[in-house]
Amino acid sequence: MNIETLYVFIFTKIMKRIIFLLSLIFLFSCGNYEEKKENFKEKKIDKNQEFTTFLTAEPRTIDSSRGTDSYSAEILSLTNEGLIGTEATKDGADKLVPAGAESWKVSEDKKVWTFNLRKDAVWADGKPVKSEDYYYGITRTLNPKVGSTYAFLSYPIKGAKAYNLGKGKLEDVGVKVLDDYTLEITLDNPTTYFGQLCYFRTMYPLRKDIVEKYGESYGSEASQIMANGPYLLKEWVHNSKVTFEKNPKYWNEKEFKLDRINMLIVRDENSRMNLIMNGQVDMGAANKPEWINQFMKSGDFINIKRYALGTNYNLFNTKNEYFKNAKIRKAFILAVDREELNKVMFNGTFEPAYGFVSKGILLGDKEYRTLVPEPLKKLAEENKDPKALLIEGLKELGKSPDPSQMTVTYLSSGTDSWARKYSEFMQQMYKTKLGVNIKAEFVEWPVYQKRNQELDYDMGGQGWTGDYNDPNTFLDMWVSSAGIVQNSWKNEKYDKLIEQSALTADNKEREELFKQAEEILLCEEGVISPTLYRTINRYCRKYVKNYNPATLAPYNYKGVYIEGRE
Repeated sequence: MNIETLYVFIFTKIMKRIIFLLSLIFLFSCGNYEEKKENFKEKKIDKNQEFTTFLTAEPRTIDSSRGTDSYSAEILSLTNEGLIGTEATKDGADKLVPAGAESWKVSEDKKVWTFNLRKDAVWADGKPVKSEDYYYGITRTLNPKVGSTYAFLSYPIKGAKAYNLGKGKLEDVGVKVLDDYTLEITLDNPTTYFGQLCYFRTMYPLRKDIVEKYGESYGSEASQIMANGPYLLKEWVHNSKVTFEKNPKYWNEKEFKLDRINMLIVRDENSRMNLIMNGQVDMGAANKPEWINQFMKSGDFINIKRYALGTNYNLFNTKNEYFKNAKIRKAFILAVDREELNKVMFNGTFEPAYGFVSKGILLGDKEYRTLVPEPLKKLAEENKDPKALLIEGLKELGKSPDPSQMTVTYLSSGTDSWARKYSEFMQQMYKTKLGVNIKAEFVEWPVYQKRNQELDYDMGGQGWTGDYNDPNTFLDMWVSSAGIVQNSWKNEKYDKLIEQSALTADNKEREELFKQAEEILLCEEGVISPTLYRTINRYCRKYVKNYNPATLAPYNYKGVYIEGRE
């Protein structure tokens, strides 16, 4: 063997030994890595699954038959479950999913819905949730003695309207208990959005024994309700906070990772923003550029933005000495500078509203606002001078034609600095455009609601968020029998248009009926003054995972968990 051959032989032996050793090291490392990876997975989800957000106002009640505001809706959606649930697709669209009913079928004529309830659903005290509980919940809301202002949502059900108005019998209402776990609901006519109603509060089950135990005080305290949803209301410190704990008896509790949810009731905007920024709150909405910039520059947040399917508006008491005149109401509608309002009060994050049906609302599979032009643009074209229209209305009432002699009060549903700034904006705008005097009055939301129901106001600012994704959810609230918002206005033609829209499933026909109704509401009668279409602009800490809210049910925390906060 020559020297070169010897070197090659030795080199080959050495390389084989090195490759063998490296293989062992690699295998050992991989095994160790996989072990570490598995350990990391085990430690990935934080032990402390506690989530904190805001409730921006105190609910008047959490009685599902009597509550109407979005604040009570947030609480009720965590503690209750309707026949059908809703979740969001990846793009944020709503989809219907089984909930209290594990399945359902609809008859060929689309009038009879049969729900098969799940047998593993129980109340917080362990008693089964049965058909009788859904029957009681639905019919209690319709009971005229209860006085639910949301009862009109169930009017598609056969006999519901007559019973609610005191003109029919309970036994004629189309809700029937077939057996403990089968519920049948018969409609007067096919209703395209009825499935969406089945996850709303008017369709929640109620325990008759618990409601009767607490009577009129049912829903006024955390201890005075009975839950069948994924969370239990453990504490309600009025005007301070509400606290939830996961319901261990909920049939699908494994899909809910958060053990505790806190909602802090904080009205002041700057206080809310500071709580988010310093990490005491995990998620909240923001509109001011300075806060938005801080959140995004920190790198700690994700931004969730989409149409809220809601419209802000000014409401007129049509029994008021001035606002009983349609021309005066229309003058106030036209005097609103919506672009400036959006810029000054919401930093351009909302959109000017020249219709009441919000952008994002669908009619079939098309957005309603792309089909029907915003009617207030037409009203503005026909009336170039709002002040001249106001003077005409004053003359018709036999009042002084001098607008400076006119004084009305603007009722605000808030007492914080933002509410005062908003009212000041309205005062200045109406003074500049119309020459009228506006007084501002500030009350908390429960008082505002009471004042509205008693028609104890001149005009006020409100907002409406759709209860389901169909134009009807914005337009049927103004029919004479609704009563959800009180302004004393009634119009037979308007009522008939909305009634006709419920009798057909033809979306082209419904489109025309809704168009006519919205024109009556805004252009002919000037009943309300839409100002802005709302958008959702939430900032959520990055350690909050899997939060994908449905548009009309943004409080579903199924699958949400905390990872990396610790």
